[in-house]
Amino acid sequence: MRFGLYGLCLLLCVLTFDIGSAITSLNVDLISKSVVFFFPSDQITGEVIEQRLIATGFLVLVRSKNGAHTYPLLVTARHVVDPVWRGCRGTNPTRLYIRVNKARFDQFADKTGTANIAIDLLANGTPTWTKSDDDSIDVVVLKAPGKLLSGDYDVRFLNFRNFGAPEEIAKIGIGSQTASAGLVQSLAGEKRNNPVFHFGKIASIPAETAAVPCAKDAKPHFFRVWWLATTLVAGASGSPIFFDPLFPPGADISAGEPRAMIIGLQSLSLDGADLAGMTPTKYIVDVISRSVGSDADLSLGAAPQ
Repeated sequence: MRFGLYGLCLLLCVLTFDIGSAITSLNVDLISKSVVFFFPSDQITGEVIEQRLIATGFLVLVRSKNGAHTYPLLVTARHVVDPVWRGCRGTNPTRLYIRVNKARFDQFADKTGTANIAIDLLANGTPTWTKSDDDSIDVVVLKAPGKLLSGDYDVRFLNFRNFGAPEEIAKIGIGSQTASAGLVQSLAGEKRNNPVFHFGKIASIPAETAAVPCAKDAKPHFFRVWWLATTLVAGASGSPIFFDPLFPPGADISAGEPRAMIIGLQSLSLDGADLAGMTPTKYIVDVISRSVGSDADLSLGAAPQ
């Protein structure tokens, strides 16, 4: 498997993106290729419904302690695969599709440069996804489809070490800069996936859960989230959210900030409030730890030099 360079550039390599230069400490090329878009399926035929993009997910790679093998994973918000838990509908989907870019694409000759890959959410009546024991945590982890490793798709996996360690997360707070990449339905792209980046700041770190209904008259569900001052939309649910340091480590002028890192995923958006609810990274790490074998290397923080 060709994972030697996947994520090892980490998030601090600033690369040129198709639409111009990225003015951020984040590696926007790596992040964009780690993001996938979700489509629903027809509940009768199981075929993809291409007219409805519904959510976002991202790819993560966990290595074994001896380096002999890896665990390729797909992370998203729980309410994407389990809307019954959220109180949004009476039945859960049994299959979703992810849309990813093909590795080989001629913009002049090819009708499309994307592929839809089925994600079955049940196997013999049992969910294929892993969740938290805490019912207020909006995270699920699935095994990434094996065909993503074939080289036929233009995808990258974020290294598990890119999640913030507890001591790093403790250094950020209200006012810290954030960034995310995910689906905006009207801008998703016709021939290629086009994740859109949103930038904002941490607005609140409440100790209490937030009671948020799925619809106006629905019973509220309780979520354990941080609130971000950013305009994330419903289709961005499941997007990875990053700390984007204004003064990365090693800069001439330093505010003592930690490195760029994954600090959570999007769970909620509050219409009219310009606020988004983020499930913190420690809960994602917990669910990932339940999704891999005992030989998995779950070390966090920058790799030792």
